Amino acid sequence: MNVTDKVILVTGGGGGIGAGIAEAFAEKGARVAITDINADYAQAEAARIGKGTIALQHDVTSPESWAEVKAAVEAQFGPVDVVCNNAGISLPFKPMEQISLEEFDRCMAINVRGVFLGCNLFMAEMKARGSGHIVNTSSVNGQLPHGTFAVYSASKFAVAGLSESIRQELAPFGVGVSILYPGLTRSRMSENQMADLPEEIKRAIDGKMMEAIWLGRAVVRAVEENRLHIITHPDHLPALKARMEALYVNFGEPAQPDFVGQRISD
Repeated sequence: MNVTDKVILVTGGGGGIGAGIAEAFAEKGARVAITDINADYAQAEAARIGKGTIALQHDVTSPESWAEVKAAVEAQFGPVDVVCNNAGISLPFKPMEQISLEEFDRCMAINVRGVFLGCNLFMAEMKARGSGHIVNTSSVNGQLPHGTFAVYSASKFAVAGLSESIRQELAPFGVGVSILYPGLTRSRMSENQMADLPEEIKRAIDGKMMEAIWLGRAVVRAVEENRLHIITHPDHLPALKARMEALYVNFGEPAQPDFVGQRISD
């Protein structure tokens, strides 16, 4: 897809990765709308990016808010070509038994329900047009689960699974789907995660943060090339290989001795 003059909707665009995605599309001449639960953050980023970028307040857990955003973007720009479901939250690092039900529900509502609503709202129209693209932000923790980060990891695994599934559904209609797996990136969320750490650790982590604009440019390339996986932090490859190997080695004899089964490719 040539993204020049295409209509791009980026949720969670009031800073960090979302703002980087929005800026990267604007660099390519796209017409960009950024949304955020915090309207002031969204407005500030739209003003910084310029190039006609607009900002809207948006609660991604609400179908009504999604409908309002869709109507507002279409009124200004026309039908949306690319939806970037980027809005998400993190949780403090702590054992899962210390996570409250309210924390669990909020994380799943924003990180998973929000992505579902965004996909669901635009998929039918994209299929009918025979064009469009959806980008869903997972995380490196959507492939590499992390102790003391169980609920967040679960939410990001869900995003990855949903995204791969709908890519299969949408491909015959000319609609693409990509998954972004960011690692440590400079953002408000990352800074909040470090708030209680000792200063020397904060400084060490800060030096390893990737700038969000580079993730945004990787997203733009993936949309242009219709690539499924967007890997921005390849330093995690050894850990991913180890995880996959631990899975592969358990593919031995079937649990039922006479079981034949059926390969998915059959």
